[in-house]
Amino acid sequence: MSKIEKRSGIHLDRRNFLKGVAASGAMATIAAAHPASAAQPASENKAAAKSWRDKPDPIDESLISDGGTYDVVVVGGGNAGLICASAAAVKGASVAVIENQAEKTYIPGAGKEVGTVNSQYAMSQGAPRINEDEFLREVARRNVIRHNPKRASYFVKNSGRVLDWVISYAEKGWIEENCHVMSCPPKPTVILEVSGWRFFYGSAIFLNKNNNSGKETWPELLKIHKAKAKARGAKWFFEHHAEICDLDGSGAVTGVVAKRSDGKYVRFKARKGVALCAGDFSANREMVMDILDQLRHEAEAKGDLNLIQAGRGMGLTRDGSGIKLGIWAGGHVEVGPHSTMGSGDPGTGIWFMQLDENGERFYDEAAGTTLFRPKDSLTVTFNDSNWKKVLEMMPPRHGAVDTTDPTSWPPTLNQLDNVKPGPGQNSWGKEIYIRWNIPGTLYCANTIEELLDYMDCWKGETRKKVLAEIERYNRMCEKGVDEDFGKDPSIMKATALKNPPFYGTVNKGGATSIMSMMGGGGISPGMVTTTGLDTDAEGRVLDSNFTPIKGLYAAGNNAGGRFITVYQSPMSGI
Repeated sequence: MSKIEKRSGIHLDRRNFLKGVAASGAMATIAAAHPASAAQPASENKAAAKSWRDKPDPIDESLISDGGTYDVVVVGGGNAGLICASAAAVKGASVAVIENQAEKTYIPGAGKEVGTVNSQYAMSQGAPRINEDEFLREVARRNVIRHNPKRASYFVKNSGRVLDWVISYAEKGWIEENCHVMSCPPKPTVILEVSGWRFFYGSAIFLNKNNNSGKETWPELLKIHKAKAKARGAKWFFEHHAEICDLDGSGAVTGVVAKRSDGKYVRFKARKGVALCAGDFSANREMVMDILDQLRHEAEAKGDLNLIQAGRGMGLTRDGSGIKLGIWAGGHVEVGPHSTMGSGDPGTGIWFMQLDENGERFYDEAAGTTLFRPKDSLTVTFNDSNWKKVLEMMPPRHGAVDTTDPTSWPPTLNQLDNVKPGPGQNSWGKEIYIRWNIPGTLYCANTIEELLDYMDCWKGETRKKVLAEIERYNRMCEKGVDEDFGKDPSIMKATALKNPPFYGTVNKGGATSIMSMMGGGGISPGMVTTTGLDTDAEGRVLDSNFTPIKGLYAAGNNAGGRFITVYQSPMSGI
């Protein structure tokens, strides 16, 4: 028996293999492709586990009551669903929102960063106008041209005016107090191309400027939209879980059947369409295992499938309902490679020199990496007194500095002020204000030799290798040429270890960035999964022939074609 079989508790004989195939949904695919060979003896059928991909048994019609007929039925009232309902109500459509949350604890949306292209608001705050062609080329390159180019083009041409409409619902004074554009007006020191990866300004940050708690104000804006949508006749049905889409004889979607918290069923008919906006599947371990190949492959490489975790992304239970409804109605998960949140956002590395347990650099620290490190391996990050100037070079991106955020920028610049050279260990404090460094134990010294003494990470010949590696790195920085990994020349010159005091952060968790540590010891899909249903540019769900299913749409994390392998973008908050 192999190591992976022993550690995961799986014995891969023929019967167990078939059960596993059925659980992954592959059995249904094989049967559909080869119907003549799909018939099995009753005993074999009993052994096949039911998969999340399998359409549930029909609901007894006598148990279903009439919930009414609407132009648009929206499944899910979060970020995507609420804005969908608001937009439909503005157009005069009658709207029903099917929401699984209870009204008293309802969270209308989560997050604080909204990245868009050329909104009037962003440009009024100093963001430069984005060249749409350049932005589209960057998105295509990052996604190795496996994204949906029409979806990307639709985003580039429309996202700015959508944001302007969304914020128009709030009073001007509210926007001034609760929103700003990330790092705008731009500082002249910022570089917008990192090891070949390009970045753009335009992310609206929804934080209260007078509240140092970091309170996110985006949900407050969504509440305003909800109130105005309700005033126009939109109805919210709380504690209703969408169970199945209704289809007519032609395969068109005509409505949704939902299950109330009391166990009773209600049918909501849709004249124009059903919009699937029910969030991701990060809390559904079966879907995570099935869809997110990269996570499963990593667990297989580690020899233990039990490492894969599922949880409550962003405080909400995301069970993949919208994606399941779309598949049961004839849609399919995007071809992929499938994406989720995690490490590997191109160009968002920690920038400063890093060495491993062997005393060697192992990647371009500015470009970042998606490679996994051994769980207990050592990573040490080095920087000198130039670190504040390095921060001021960072572009607007995920996890970078925000020079116009009054709650985070000043403490970011001050967080090492009280760290003095000496043999003691230092802490980053309760909060690391930006992801420019890895959490760990911080040391400070007036010389590199003293710093190595304090950290005590390497002995004998390995310590000599570390000194040689640092000396070689400084020589390459002076030339502006990374002969090993091609690191950006301007970042090389800024991160040389020349001016005391010197800092070293020791991390023994094996991570190379904060994002790669989000799994908490296991293998996690992160805050949300970003793989969805195949859709066209207008959000219509596509069937197995890649043609739109009449009456069925998807948005938010129910829609695919946006990201490949990992959630990443040329600006923060897309």
